[in-house]
Amino acid sequence: MEHKSKLACLLLFCVFGFMVVGPAHASPGVRVAIEPSEVKDVSVGATFVVNVTVTDVNEVYGWQVNVTFSPQVLNVESTSEGPFMKQLNETVFMKKIENTRGYALISASFKPPYPASGASGNGLLCNITFSVKSSGSSSLHFDSDGTKLNTIVGGSVYRIPDLSTADGSFGNPSGGRLSGIPLEWIGGIVAVVAVSGIVVLMLLRRRKRPRLRR
Repeated sequence: MEHKSKLACLLLFCVFGFMVVGPAHASPGVRVAIEPSEVKDVSVGATFVVNVTVTDVNEVYGWQVNVTFSPQVLNVESTSEGPFMKQLNETVFMKKIENTRGYALISASFKPPYPASGASGNGLLCNITFSVKSSGSSSLHFDSDGTKLNTIVGGSVYRIPDLSTADGSFGNPSGGRLSGIPLEWIGGIVAVVAVSGIVVLMLLRRRKRPRLRR
């Protein structure tokens, strides 16, 4: 019985993942976005979280996002589903993380029996936790083929058309370091150099003073 349940969930994921655009009614301004849109100055080895949000949508019964990133700079540590759909009904949440290739394929769909109405309005689809591997920058880009919202019309699943996406970005060119030196050390080094320069200047001035003859 458990095997059959898992098989049904897998088939449901495939259906929601590969449906083509059908006679679904789009809402004006339907958008999936990365928030915050820009992340900066996170040290190498540290983590940060971005949200994947949806805006101005009607009757969503399933969604999928494929977020790509630079695997030389970032790794995905974890992802969790937001409340947008699961507050209405039990969901099937699935993820495929490929840190070597640089993408996170994430999806959720209602578990049968479906609710009478899908999720509508604005909300949080999921969040993604990244860790910083090295200095550099990376886009957090929605792959258009792998990002979709689905609805049900007349008992059939259709892809919601005219979906726009808003990518995010990560930038940490120095990785929290300058020439291999942690930035918190820079202020101290500058102060030491400044004091040393003042001492040297005073010594030079003392040497240049003329000696009084007796």
